[in-house]
Amino acid sequence: MRALLKCLALAALFLAVLACSTTQGGERIPSASSVTTSPTAAYPKIVLYTTSWCSHCKEAKEYLASRKIPFTNLDVEEDISAWEDFSEKYQAKSVPLIVIGNDQVILKGFKRETFEKALRELKK
Repeated sequence: MRALLKCLALAALFLAVLACSTTQGGERIPSASSVTTSPTAAYPKIVLYTTSWCSHCKEAKEYLASRKIPFTNLDVEEDISAWEDFSEKYQAKSVPLIVIGNDQVILKGFKRETFEKALRELKK
């Protein structure tokens, strides 16, 4: 029964992100399954929950990488532990999900302005 629920949840996630991904294009960037850049003291811990085919996820990864902001990328389709945190702990239904600090800021979706504002607020 639990496996069926996970399959249904994954199918719902797929449909939600598919609907979302048709609204914006994004350049193809390499997928990463773990830490993308080296951590620095200038930024809090950033965890990005993604899928390989999500254009908003690609946009978020490209944004962080281009600014050399360290982050951990967790693909919820490939990592069952990431999927469990994504769906159960954070009650998320669509990607990307961005967790900043020690769960201090949870962003559902990616908008550059919202992300930058969250970082500024957290650094205060």
